[in-house]
Amino acid sequence: MAAIRNLQNEAQISRFVLDEWSKISLFLQRHYGLLEEDCQDVFQEAFIILYEKIRKEDFVLTSSLSTYFMGICKNKAKELKRTKKKLVLVEDELDFSLLEGNISQDKVEALIALEEDTLAEIQKEELVESIVQEMPSPCKELLWGFYRDNLSLKALADLLNYSSEGSVKVTKHRCCEKLRIRYKELSKRLF
Repeated sequence: MAAIRNLQNEAQISRFVLDEWSKISLFLQRHYGLLEEDCQDVFQEAFIILYEKIRKEDFVLTSSLSTYFMGICKNKAKELKRTKKKLVLVEDELDFSLLEGNISQDKVEALIALEEDTLAEIQKEELVESIVQEMPSPCKELLWGFYRDNLSLKALADLLNYSSEGSVKVTKHRCCEKLRIRYKELSKRLF
């Protein structure tokens, strides 16, 4: 909670932004292939969301402020990528409509496959995220930290007060098994 209270004055806000910008920009460029301009947009939107959330009386932080902010940035980056994919599909359809004659069957199949793959990928990603979100501690924190925030086992051991990296590894493995079982149950109903 002290980290949240620190964001109450301009100096602390500026320091937080400067500390986070380079780390998040680099992450978004590497993992999502975003241009620096897109990274700036994502960062700005995510910071506005963070600032609005921490101003609420009932806000409870369940991880470090930096980790929480990184999660918001990742969600915004995914949202941006989905929006861009939809825009590309529309542009492709316009290009095809300008051609004389019919669209060849292989082009039609490519368009349909691209759309279905994108939709299936988004649905799977959202399902996994919802399963992780519903998992009890320590699974929730371990899986978010390892897979979403790319934290090392050592960093997770330190953050979550485990005695060793080995303990984290064993717990993470058990959590992954629980996630896989739950995913199989839900995906049978959905897909």
